[in-house]
Amino acid sequence: MSEARPHALLRLCVFILVTAAVVVAGGWLLKRNTQVAAKPAAAAKGAAPVLTAKVAKENYALDLDAIGTVRAFESIDISSNVTESVTQLSFNDGDFVKKGTLLALLSDAEEQAMLASAKATLAEEEREIERLKNLVKDGAAPEARLAERKTLADIAKQKIFEAEARLTDRRITAPFDGWLGLRRISVGALVTPGSIIASLDKIDVVKIDFSVPETYLGSVKAGTLIEARTDTDRERKYAGKVSHLDSRIDPVTRSIPTRAEVANPDLALKPGMLVMVRLVVEPKFSLSIPERALVPVGAKAFVFSIQDDKAKRVEVKTGRRKPGFVEIQSGLSEGQLIIADGIVGLQDGAAVKVAGDYGGPVKAFNPEQPDKTTP
Repeated sequence: MSEARPHALLRLCVFILVTAAVVVAGGWLLKRNTQVAAKPAAAAKGAAPVLTAKVAKENYALDLDAIGTVRAFESIDISSNVTESVTQLSFNDGDFVKKGTLLALLSDAEEQAMLASAKATLAEEEREIERLKNLVKDGAAPEARLAERKTLADIAKQKIFEAEARLTDRRITAPFDGWLGLRRISVGALVTPGSIIASLDKIDVVKIDFSVPETYLGSVKAGTLIEARTDTDRERKYAGKVSHLDSRIDPVTRSIPTRAEVANPDLALKPGMLVMVRLVVEPKFSLSIPERALVPVGAKAFVFSIQDDKAKRVEVKTGRRKPGFVEIQSGLSEGQLIIADGIVGLQDGAAVKVAGDYGGPVKAFNPEQPDKTTP
């Protein structure tokens, strides 16, 4: 019994020491974990730096893009109505001519002779009519003879009109103001009906033909604004208006042929050119915010505004979008300050510190316009 007691006491002492060590170690670990957990909480109490943006109005027009073809406002191929040789050409390649300007003269010797003969015949008949009027008045000649001469005079006048019409066919003039193309013939050439002498185009104002899907038929009408661009100069915009819509819809493409008129004072647009057309179908100016300011939660969308240096979550209703921005239909007012950057982890009511203004979204990369800052 005496030997068992020391062993029991020893085991009891060891147990007490181990228990004390565990309690001390547990207390130390608990204190350490509490300190570590307290650090984020202390950091959370500080104001979060954010970038802000103002709610402003932007253009959220519904644009429609189409491919169009440039056509001259007026365009013809100048040709002859008769078969005859060319005796005179009065223009050079690319000349601007006014309406009625003589462009080409065809051989007209026979017609000139016919005209002279008809005029001489008319003059003779008129003299005979004057002589017969006095004779009929004196009863020396019958009235039937005077009537016969008047008929012959009318025939002579018609011969003159006929000769003048034949001469007009041999004088080729410009039917409207415009620019001539390349000359296709030379003096002495024999032309026939349909032979092209040159082209004539009025292009200080041009037409652009394109097609509009029938789904936009209610939005596109005469007067709708357009912008046209060419591959030769993509930076330049040509402004114009829709002038007419066709009366029929193509049953295959379900689109309606449309024509616009565009001013072309420097003649940069040439008939036949391919252009990209953009129609401003539904002009609309609405409230706009940076797209990254949105906080989607399920089917709803929120933004953070600033009130008393604290973040306030506001529900908004969004509409159309464009690169980097979104339309706001309700929930915000123009000029209101919102948080555009720094919203990750931000909570409603959290203290915030404005670090600056939001600079806007990064521009999309364009492979045709590489960054000029890179060496």
